[in-house]
Amino acid sequence: MNQLSFVLGYALPALGAAIGIGITAMGALNAFGRNPEKLAEIRTLMILGIVFADSLAFIGIIVAIIARFI
Repeated sequence: MNQLSFVLGYALPALGAAIGIGITAMGALNAFGRNPEKLAEIRTLMILGIVFADSLAFIGIIVAIIARFI
């Protein structure tokens, strides 16, 4: 049971980040399709959103590691 919670502690933050990155990319592509001349601004905001989603995944994984060894 302890190993299952450890695996879920890894898997759920990664799944959440993947879903968040997919939604961010979808929104950026829709915005680019509507307004192609704003490519640089849209790309900057998309990368910022992806970084935030990835940082939350890293925090979740680090918390899972810390919780495993305490």
